[in-house]
Amino acid sequence: MTRPLSATGASMREPRFIQAALLLLTASLTVLVTAILGPSMPAMQAHFKDVPGADYLVPLTMTAPMLMMAGLSVFVGELADRVGRKPLLLGSVTLYAVIGTAPLYLDSLMAIIASRFALGALEACLMTVSTTMIGDYYDGAKRERYMSLQTTVAATSAFLLNNVGGMVAEYGWRAPYAVFAISLILAPLMALYLWEPHTRANMTAAQVEQDSMSFRPGRLGFICVLAVVLGIVFLTVPVHFGYLFGAIGVQSPAQIGIAYGINSLGVIAGTLLFGWGLAQRVGVPLQLTLGCLVAGGGFMMMQGAADYTTMTTAGFLNGLGCGVLLPTMVTWNMRELPVSRRGVGIGAYQSAQFFGMFVNPILIVGLEKELGGARALAIGLEGRVLVGLGLLALAIGLLGRRR
Repeated sequence: MTRPLSATGASMREPRFIQAALLLLTASLTVLVTAILGPSMPAMQAHFKDVPGADYLVPLTMTAPMLMMAGLSVFVGELADRVGRKPLLLGSVTLYAVIGTAPLYLDSLMAIIASRFALGALEACLMTVSTTMIGDYYDGAKRERYMSLQTTVAATSAFLLNNVGGMVAEYGWRAPYAVFAISLILAPLMALYLWEPHTRANMTAAQVEQDSMSFRPGRLGFICVLAVVLGIVFLTVPVHFGYLFGAIGVQSPAQIGIAYGINSLGVIAGTLLFGWGLAQRVGVPLQLTLGCLVAGGGFMMMQGAADYTTMTTAGFLNGLGCGVLLPTMVTWNMRELPVSRRGVGIGAYQSAQFFGMFVNPILIVGLEKELGGARALAIGLEGRVLVGLGLLALAIGLLGRRR
């Protein structure tokens, strides 16, 4: 589907794969923080061992960007609606390399943490604007597939970067930060191939008023509440899977790493199932039903797992369900947003999802303490809640069909 270059529609451009590839790769930059840095954390901890509170401060270098994305994405979306997409994206992807590589030469742990907060602000721009522009450039089935591919590319990148991070970390804890310079490759390609889509920034006041009539803040708020739940669910395996293996006596980093990789393959399979199977065949309630039941069933299976094979299988099932849920929620939100409010709507969704990710450790550890110190029980309870939500979505879908 063609998209206008300006509000007047005087110039039309047909987006090709190169535009989709650039936007998909931009969204995948946000996985660098957790995927590439994880293996170097112990060495970084040892380097700053004499800094008071280093046990808490060093992990903050990974979680600080997530907190900034939760707090700023909605404001970035509003800014993208007001001033346009391309300038914001180009500026962010260029600064990303400068700020991302800063720990290569910063000696102060507090300065490194400050740079991570700044990086989070840039990641909020990259994720929100690139996602919004996929909605601007594409429509219908093609948009659904590219939105599912966004999660596919991110999950594949995480799978590959986990291995790359371990190899690069052999050269020192600073070495993985050099990978952030990769965004400099994207900047000139974006300047050449991307264009400013039809947005509020190039609409007349009358066009904005007419377009905004279909905007439903209440529905956006409801979707954002579900996005918080999705953020909690999606980060459970990345944060807690290793602890579950330790509880059943599996201590081998290699074995646990393979299990993490199999979970990532489940996410990839789920996104492909959505984009090429579910998106055009069933409605949102049934998409949510399938995702919740499979992901929740995986959590419940983790609670009862007593050996490596069962736990790894549970991780794959959970990843499969999450791979369905992620594009389901993003495309549902995208379809409900008018052009003039697309940026702020996507930003609000991203803020909600990353807030859920940020609170995940607090919630799961809190439940663990309430349930007698067994993390598997907390995750099993999470699975039951998710299955309940899936059954509720099924009931709503069936009721809608009868009506």
